[in-house]
Amino acid sequence: MPASNIDVLPLGKILQIAFNDGIRNQISTDFRDFEMVKRAKVSGSLPRELRFMFQTSLGAAAIQYASPGAGANRVFPNSQQVKIQENTAVMKELQATIELEYNLFDRARKSPERYGQPLEIEINSKMSAAKRRLAADLYGDGTGVVGTVASATPLSGTTTVVTLSSSDTAKGHIGFFEYYDILLIKQQDGSASATSGASQWQVVDKDRAANTVTLERISGAGTAPSANDVCYRYQQPIGALNPLNLTTLTNYTDATEVMAGLESLTANDGRLVHGITMSGPTGGSRYNAGGNPLDVKHIQKMLDQVKLAVGQDRYRWKALHMAPESHASLIESRETDRRFQTIEDNKRGVKYFAYQHGNDTLECVTSEYVPQNRIYCLPETKAGEKVLEFHGSDFETVKGQDMSDFHLKVGANGYTNAMVSYLLSTGVFICQHPKSIGVIQNFVNT
Repeated sequence: MPASNIDVLPLGKILQIAFNDGIRNQISTDFRDFEMVKRAKVSGSLPRELRFMFQTSLGAAAIQYASPGAGANRVFPNSQQVKIQENTAVMKELQATIELEYNLFDRARKSPERYGQPLEIEINSKMSAAKRRLAADLYGDGTGVVGTVASATPLSGTTTVVTLSSSDTAKGHIGFFEYYDILLIKQQDGSASATSGASQWQVVDKDRAANTVTLERISGAGTAPSANDVCYRYQQPIGALNPLNLTTLTNYTDATEVMAGLESLTANDGRLVHGITMSGPTGGSRYNAGGNPLDVKHIQKMLDQVKLAVGQDRYRWKALHMAPESHASLIESRETDRRFQTIEDNKRGVKYFAYQHGNDTLECVTSEYVPQNRIYCLPETKAGEKVLEFHGSDFETVKGQDMSDFHLKVGANGYTNAMVSYLLSTGVFICQHPKSIGVIQNFVNT
């Protein structure tokens, strides 16, 4: 006989209903990488664009040997001036919308100590989501792709499990997916997916260990995505390149309205970022592990490469930013390689392990947003100046004519019984010396 609740008794409904205090958030609000963005922030006004200068040569051809004797070889070498280039970074906007039904908003306004929780939850959640978005884009390439499809397995008429590509050239990774974010799926050339069409898909589950996300179709009539399709966030604005053809893309500055992050700012494949051709002296220092398991020797070789390119004493390298899976792969190396050190600070309660390279002690820092086949090594000058800079503003509310933070929401047939507030941040990432940032790529974690 199935159990039933006491409220089925004649007077059972008189009994009190008890509520637990508070709301238990079920998803991560971690945005530690946003703190790194804040530390890299450069104060100042917010222009429409930012210009900065690179010197890309010393004029080495003007330095030549000559015969010490008399004769025609006594002429001085031809001059060669240093090369200077001006680069331009266009400011990008990140927007957020807060919404609350008017009756809840009115009660919160009149009695915030009793009814302010719904508004507090909405505001805090949107701020956390905005910071997590910016933290994720710190490691992106500017295309806004959150993941590349390797294969898809339908579970039902509306739900499918997507296995993401983990190849070295795949755009996006599982760390860029957020629960209940809404996605559009397109082909590499920017056209709608041949199988999923213009459907909207919602992220209902993700599994880092299996490298899969579960998507639920919430609009349209498409089926499961096809291999090599790419996932974009719904309503992501596309910049000058519309549709965005990833197969021919070279200019990552104007690809979309998404800020170009470390994947493009440290590239060394000839792409354009802020007018910089990312190769040669202006390309990042990338070490290709050749698809092999991650090994401590990759860190050593990457740092050797970086310091040979920019000099031994110009910068200090203090951190290796990696995925948790990469960190786990290095734990065994820590037990056998003396270059790994365990750092303990009893005063600050800090304990971590670090890699020693010359005079530099590099802390191993984990982030869910770093791809599982990338490790980034960011330097700073001896004076503490950052090589990676964030020029931008904090999130601020967009005030109306009466300087209020909240406004009545406009619907299709007029004003609705809801209040909305809009948040706006403007900014852009620039890298002052791409060669000084070391990147290990194309490895697997074991």
